[in-house]
Amino acid sequence: MNSPAVELSGHELLFNYGQPEEESKIDQDDADVNLVPDLIEKVAIPILQHEIGQCWDTMSTMETKNAVSATNLVFRYVPLSSKPVTELVALLRDRLSHAVANLMVPTWNTVVLKAVPNAARFAAYRFGMSVRLMKNICLWNNVLSSSIIEKLALDELLSGKILPHLRSIQSNIHDAITRAERVVASMSGVWTGPTVTAADRSPRLQPLVDYLVLLGRTLEKRRQGERTDGVFARRLKKMLVELNQYDHARHISTTFNLKEAL
Repeated sequence: MNSPAVELSGHELLFNYGQPEEESKIDQDDADVNLVPDLIEKVAIPILQHEIGQCWDTMSTMETKNAVSATNLVFRYVPLSSKPVTELVALLRDRLSHAVANLMVPTWNTVVLKAVPNAARFAAYRFGMSVRLMKNICLWNNVLSSSIIEKLALDELLSGKILPHLRSIQSNIHDAITRAERVVASMSGVWTGPTVTAADRSPRLQPLVDYLVLLGRTLEKRRQGERTDGVFARRLKKMLVELNQYDHARHISTTFNLKEAL
């Protein structure tokens, strides 16, 4: 998908042309007032529907950013109750849902990964695709409703595809923590990160929290006094803080005698 700034350049100038400076003086019966909204509803939205339905690569972050920008532009001028807008939102939801459904993330255990040539590389590649899709779904956070985003990202993708894969490799503490970090990072700004508060936390994140707590227990049981144990513990603590799970983070700090503040 091309950038909407190129596709619809000049729309704002056209929208404001000939209008009084004070919004209260705008004559709603003036046909020119609805010129741009009508053009976007009748011309731009059908084009955008085609682009999103037929051309948009849901795995491409650049194309997803362009699609998000174009959709936000439509929402500026056309009421959300409009039938074309409703159809556009339904199309977006279906495209993302199909992308999740069609994504296969292996759940092979470490024995298979070591025994089968290229199995580990393939599993890592597919996991990387799932993380990229998670990031792209989160880009729609301010466009689609939170209920749709949570269903797609947390129910269908996180719980349905990503966590089964993470559980299958949890005996390899290095890979398990490294991949969990990528998942947490992919949600930044929506459910994780410094700008997210406890009020933004979704109960549907609990399975991810439980997995991180399980990794902490695994690390605690295998404590060998090695420097790597402290490194892994710090990384786990950081993820729990990102998820606003301060009680679990404090437990990690106490157990592994970590001196840094949360």
